[in-house]
Amino acid sequence: MASNEDTQSVAIGPQPSQVTDTERLQKLNKDLENIPLFMTHLPTDDTNPAVEALKSLISEEAPEDMAQKFKTEGNTSFHRKHYDRAVAHYTHALTFDHDNKELKVSLLTNRAAANLELHNYARVLEDCKSALQIKSNTPKALFRAARACIMVGKFDEADECCEWALRLDPESKELKKMQDDVSEARRALEVREKEQEKRENARLEKREMVQQAVAIRSGLSFDLSPDNKKKRDLYAWEVSEHCVELDRESAHLLWPVVFLYPESKESDFVQQFDEAMTLYDMLATVLAQPPPWDNQQHPAYTVDSVDTYFLARPLGGVEKDERLVKVKSTMRLATILENPKYNILDGIPSFLVLPKSSPFTDQFIEHYRQQRIAHDSAITKSDK
Repeated sequence: MASNEDTQSVAIGPQPSQVTDTERLQKLNKDLENIPLFMTHLPTDDTNPAVEALKSLISEEAPEDMAQKFKTEGNTSFHRKHYDRAVAHYTHALTFDHDNKELKVSLLTNRAAANLELHNYARVLEDCKSALQIKSNTPKALFRAARACIMVGKFDEADECCEWALRLDPESKELKKMQDDVSEARRALEVREKEQEKRENARLEKREMVQQAVAIRSGLSFDLSPDNKKKRDLYAWEVSEHCVELDRESAHLLWPVVFLYPESKESDFVQQFDEAMTLYDMLATVLAQPPPWDNQQHPAYTVDSVDTYFLARPLGGVEKDERLVKVKSTMRLATILENPKYNILDGIPSFLVLPKSSPFTDQFIEHYRQQRIAHDSAITKSDK
């Protein structure tokens, strides 16, 4: 009879490995590191026979042969338009020490050709100069130097290279065309320079006309923020990206103006506000449709339901020195800007727009009233 005692089962057949996938992968990577093709870095000792065998094979080849091999690889990369790889191959080839001057010159001019395609014109000129120092009668070096000189605007040097090369190869159609290219590039540059000079003269003339128009409006006063005070080569009205302009037909100044809406913390920018227009006229345009942030059915901001203010700040003053000044919307912009209390900050006039009847407006006005009272009180105490 079978025993009632428990019996241990014996596993039959192959058993699952106790080695994890991670451990197997680590072992595989370690084994691959011993094979030169898969090495991520060369060993520092001489214990790897495969690496040492490769080293011995390399060392058995003459430096000139190695240079020629890398030149061939560079040429292949160049024809495939892999110009950065071509440069790398030619550069490697130039590290081998040998006495073949023709090969060295060829490598330098080939690398110059690749760098031409990469727009590395300074390196092109360096390689052409080195090639000519080895062998002065090298038309390729002169041709590629001329091309690089054209690209950097050195037309006299390009002409010299072409003339030198033509003395070596008088019948070269390529060099003669290069001379024509130099002449054409020089003429094109002269045209561009004249056009640029014309534009600059027009800009300066326009600038001086605006300055004269600003100057004759003697009531205008400007102030600058700390950063803009450093711009000493600019007029006060032109320190910002958007500047006042002059309409030559009407002789009116066209100001960039900002309307600020403190309640919603929004703003509108008017690029050209004719000084002859009133605030009412401009606001009628700006608020012709309810702003997106206003109540669309019952807008609080319409030209007839708002008042306009500016913050009067003394020259060189700070925020706590500001005073709220109400402006009649029927006043022309020119008149407002010549108000003795108005200082145009950074060349851009700004106005505050508030609803005529609003708790926010009441609080806003009260804030500036209390600020004025505190300021006046401080002055009174300091005078005693």
